[in-house]
Amino acid sequence: MKKRLLAIVLCLCLLACAGCSTTKAQMNQYNAVLFVEGVLDETYTGAPSKGYLQLMDLTAEDAGKTYQKNLSAELSQRLAVRFELDETFLKNDLRADYLELLEAVYAKASYTVVQAASLDHGRYCVEVSVTPVTFFQAAYADGYAKLRADFEKAHSLPDEEARQDMTDAQIREAEENFETKWDQEVYDYLYARLDAITTGPAVTKLFILNTDRTGVYTLSPNDFQDIDDLILQY
Repeated sequence: MKKRLLAIVLCLCLLACAGCSTTKAQMNQYNAVLFVEGVLDETYTGAPSKGYLQLMDLTAEDAGKTYQKNLSAELSQRLAVRFELDETFLKNDLRADYLELLEAVYAKASYTVVQAASLDHGRYCVEVSVTPVTFFQAAYADGYAKLRADFEKAHSLPDEEARQDMTDAQIREAEENFETKWDQEVYDYLYARLDAITTGPAVTKLFILNTDRTGVYTLSPNDFQDIDDLILQY
């Protein structure tokens, strides 16, 4: 799973919710809204409401740890994949910079839990309105191909023939030098765009909250993946 609640989702699919659950006795229309809102707040702000913390028996420190785990998962499973970063060679200081950049983008996440309605068999339908953050999508579309092409003109890895005359240590050093420079190149490219974070038109998403075999309500990984893909688009 990924975070206590949401951590689960991000960790498994990129983002079942073992921690992201509450009991049937606790659930009603009000708490259904509180639950979904809290899951999103715990993910994108690290500061869910006191009501959510009480419902889930969490502390603010727990939520903060979940938030940090989510940022790390976002970096590893989405940002690094999209922008071809090799975390093997990502320096700690630069990794911290990337996490701060993600925090800045996360801060632009915009969502509203509109309402919850009771369904049959103890289920609840929760409506969420999302304004997508298209920062990474725009960064990739607007200039990423040129960034990569220009970088590869200026920097290159040894070809197969050259590698035959190199030791394993020399090959690794060459790869590290290439990837480290690329990691910095991408960061500089994204950082320069932070003052112009773009968003898309609002979209509505419906969640269905249901109980598992033990009578505990959960937010499914698929549902959370859908909302995560809407909120922060690549």
